[in-house]
Amino acid sequence: VVSTQSTGKKKAAIRNQDKDFKLLRDEGMCLTMHQPWASLLVAGIKKIEGRSWYSSHRGRLWIHAAAKQPTTAEIRAVEDQYLDIRGNDVIFPEFYPTSAILGCVFVEDVLPKFENEEENSSEFLFVCKDAMALPVSIKSKGQHKIWKLGKQEHATVLDQLF
Repeated sequence: VVSTQSTGKKKAAIRNQDKDFKLLRDEGMCLTMHQPWASLLVAGIKKIEGRSWYSSHRGRLWIHAAAKQPTTAEIRAVEDQYLDIRGNDVIFPEFYPTSAILGCVFVEDVLPKFENEEENSSEFLFVCKDAMALPVSIKSKGQHKIWKLGKQEHATVLDQLF
């Protein structure tokens, strides 16, 4: 039998454990981004993604590339920016697919704007790590902000990842 006093402590410990467990789970949450930034994020070249809105999401986040095809000039300008940030040994993606799920990142935190090299105009910054690109992108329409993948879509991307 657990005393009332220790019950409160036990419930707090369970809540903390649940929070940690949630970070390990993959709930199929996805963010749609424009190219070339989407591919740079799943390649691990981009590590901070800026947004005008806050999110409580932490953990795995799938990255979807929007339908808009970037111009060669847009791609070159962004690649030049990341050469300045990361150095000349950066290996950029060969292709920038659109309307597709590209891979995933682990969202470590979402913070108010802070001084950094990558993103300085957004109100909130998603701090990302452990980027993983899918071997083959999965065609998908996508949605605005953070959205949940359909069951079949989620199963398909997980099969490719593992």
